[in-house]
Amino acid sequence: MSDTVANQIDVQVTTIRDVAKADVLRTREVVLRVLAHAPRPVLYAKATLNVLPDPAVARPNLVSLRIGLNGVPVSAHASAASMSEAVTLAATRLRARMEHVARHWETRRTAMAPAPARLRDELRTDAEIVHPRPPMSGAPM
Repeated sequence: MSDTVANQIDVQVTTIRDVAKADVLRTREVVLRVLAHAPRPVLYAKATLNVLPDPAVARPNLVSLRIGLNGVPVSAHASAASMSEAVTLAATRLRARMEHVARHWETRRTAMAPAPARLRDELRTDAEIVHPRPPMSGAPM
């Protein structure tokens, strides 16, 4: 995906509680950089930033990133001590999951490709073999 196409996608960022405006802008930047490497068209991009108010929580900053990769939902979540670190972790995971989905898609595409004519004929003759059924008895199995 070219950089111009990635910039046309509107990353919808939702914040819960007190999240700095700089963190929202950085999240948009980071997600757009990740989407520049998307192998297929991105239909939507959403991010949720949350700060837990509990001071006892070791990693109170939560980030959830979700994209639609040509109809396949891909998501990544992270929590960290700082919002910047959580955004970076989530973006790294999102990119890894996008690459995994792309590899999985290519594997499925090649596995489902039509077989050459020679193999189709061999498979067809094997499938047409009729196996005799055992006679039915009155006893349940």
